[in-house]
Amino acid sequence: MKTPTVSLAALLLAASALAACGGGSDADGGEFATDGTFAVAVDSDPGDLNPLTTNLVNAQIVGFYSYDTLLDADPETGELQPFLAESWTESPTKVTYTLRDDITCADGTPFTAETAAANLKWIIDPKNESPRLESVVPGDATITAEGNVLTVTTPTPRPFMVYNLGAQQLVCDAGLADPKSLSAGSNGTGLFVIDKVVAGDSITLKRREGYNWGPKDTTSETPGVPETVTIKIVPSPSTAANLLRSGGLNAAVVSGKDEKRLGDLKSQASPSTSGMIIYNHNAAVPTADPAVRRALTQAVDLDVLTDILTDGKGERATSLLGEDPSLCTYDTVEGHLPTYDPEAAAGAIRAAGPVDITLVYDNATAARSAAAEYVAKQWEGAGAKVKLDGGDENYVISRSFATDDPTSWTATLGLNLQSGTPAIFPQYLSGPAAPEGTNFAGIDNKAYRDLTNAAAAQTGDEACATWGKAEAALFDAADLVPVSVTPYNMYFNGATAIVRPVGGMLPGAAIRVLS
Repeated sequence: MKTPTVSLAALLLAASALAACGGGSDADGGEFATDGTFAVAVDSDPGDLNPLTTNLVNAQIVGFYSYDTLLDADPETGELQPFLAESWTESPTKVTYTLRDDITCADGTPFTAETAAANLKWIIDPKNESPRLESVVPGDATITAEGNVLTVTTPTPRPFMVYNLGAQQLVCDAGLADPKSLSAGSNGTGLFVIDKVVAGDSITLKRREGYNWGPKDTTSETPGVPETVTIKIVPSPSTAANLLRSGGLNAAVVSGKDEKRLGDLKSQASPSTSGMIIYNHNAAVPTADPAVRRALTQAVDLDVLTDILTDGKGERATSLLGEDPSLCTYDTVEGHLPTYDPEAAAGAIRAAGPVDITLVYDNATAARSAAAEYVAKQWEGAGAKVKLDGGDENYVISRSFATDDPTSWTATLGLNLQSGTPAIFPQYLSGPAAPEGTNFAGIDNKAYRDLTNAAAAQTGDEACATWGKAEAALFDAADLVPVSVTPYNMYFNGATAIVRPVGGMLPGAAIRVLS
């Protein structure tokens, strides 16, 4: 379950040459490699690697190799499964997790319920300024540990709490004692340990000994589990496709036109949000006016924009829940977003007076650049003046989500909010505006606040229905615009995975290298 991230379209998984002899076989008859090498690439430097202090998807991808979670979720059904916790209970205000009694950290120390509790307490300590506060761990939670049992209670109902807490990557005691050591290192219960970080280039991890609680009974000795994982920064999807095709990679997420060269390779789909327009609501910029936001939305044919963004591979988004599976299923877009009407858009822009737009966009691929140019052309045709401000995903984040000047941008195309649970979003779409809070766009939608508060006191289908109404309130006001979802494919050549990736992510223990 992820919090704000940039587009997954350019996230890559790459692999280096394999070394090893056989040791077992996969379902297709290939031999598993012993002590192989598997290199995984992301399209930009993931930055701080501490899983308690980051929301970036690239950092989470790295984290899945070194850190485990309390629970796992079946990628096909979303059903919760044991991981560090062997059982759990839940109610709207209380969850418990009973941990295995044989978990050890990579440094050999035990991982206990007390350690898990310390992770959650670290997150809710205001002095640590963790972005996981409220988005994952309720700030008013009471967290205790007794024996193998971790208990979290809240004074008011918290929807999906068992999922959110269960998905947090957890660190070991020494990492909690020295959090800075995790920024370019690791200290967790995962199958791999960070060995070397070369900023802007690569992260190398080594397999640990004594691991025996991975998915589908994966251990340190399981055939096909690599000895070394190298996470490389590879900005170009075309380069990844070329290397995959030539055998220089054994796995990569590739989308768009580059997929045409990979049709004979096996792949697994990982649907993810691939396009979203987010408007800045700061009073100093024109999109603070809901009439301007509606007009800008009306000026864009979202079907055309979807086709451009996804190279014809994706489809229109129907909600903020871009992951598959998600905890709720609904269409909050139909009948709520302003429909394409360039004449009405032009009339509204004229009535609003001068409308100057700075559109911050992700230019990592030709498709994304073309999409931004299309949006700018449509807005200019409606009478707005548009400045395009493009860069890679880290640039987009620094210019919008994490900017020091909240008046310096007007809209973004390339910063996507994505999760499988709607309870993640309120921290970023309501509450105090940046820099005081994490509501980076400064959205102030009373209907959304009221409905999310109501949903928090509900469970099951009733809660999902209310969450859907809350999202619809955002789109009625054109506060932001979910555009597209793309079924990103992870292609394999000389490797496989025992579970389907979700949002481009795989647990490190799911990788199997072939000889």
